[in-house]
Amino acid sequence: MDLILFSTDDKASMNIFKNIESLVDLKELGKFRNIPYYRFKDFYLVTIENEKVRAENIDAEIKNSLGIKFENIIVASKHRSESGMKSLTVHPIGNFGSADLGGKEKKIVSVPANYMTGALLKLNELGAGIGYNISYEATHHGPFLSTPTFFIEIGSNEQEWNDKRAGKVIAETIINSKKTEEDVAIGIGGGHYTPRFTKIALTKKISFGHMAPKYNADKVDIEMLMQMKERSNAKYIIMEKKDLSGKERKRIEDLLPAAHLELLDPDSLPDRD
Repeated sequence: MDLILFSTDDKASMNIFKNIESLVDLKELGKFRNIPYYRFKDFYLVTIENEKVRAENIDAEIKNSLGIKFENIIVASKHRSESGMKSLTVHPIGNFGSADLGGKEKKIVSVPANYMTGALLKLNELGAGIGYNISYEATHHGPFLSTPTFFIEIGSNEQEWNDKRAGKVIAETIINSKKTEEDVAIGIGGGHYTPRFTKIALTKKISFGHMAPKYNADKVDIEMLMQMKERSNAKYIIMEKKDLSGKERKRIEDLLPAAHLELLDPDSLPDRD
């Protein structure tokens, strides 16, 4: 079983919920914090009122309060950016540095990398032609949770958050995603929307877990590298070499033996079918 988490303070989240509600037969099971929660097939749907990025340990509260068990969490959310780019994204959560947007300082949350990458592939399939950029985002923000989690988001402003087409694409993605069956890599370098890691995952047989963009690469020490590996269940690391100085690349490469990570050349990977 997996949990889909929504929030009433988030228009995109409610857009996605309404689309799921229109696509499947939801069974109401009771209430959590006075809001009905539901089940269909292998999913529980729980809605909260407060800001999701600051809903620390909400997984433990839900499990303890409702007595239900789930293996992963998918958080249906809005995405906001100053650029206003229309986007459908998936991303892991956690903080490489300070916890300005929830979570804990220098702590990242486990991510079901094969599940998240499967969602990216399905988003790319279903979202083609509606005018949205589809990508991973690098690891960022809270909350801090004990359950493997990823966010799936509509961006970047109110018009997109209320776009029923985008809400339907994400709803269908959540319902129909399949986990990939391939090795996992962590990524370091590139921009926030990780265009190269996204392209690699869409074209090569590799799934990505945690990703540290160029602006956080200097925060990746051995402790953080081990977190990225263990909380992604990763075997490999892929670096965006064009964005990292030679000194920075060498610093990270020197950490790999202790982290038991193998530097991977994505060109060596087989193509997706």
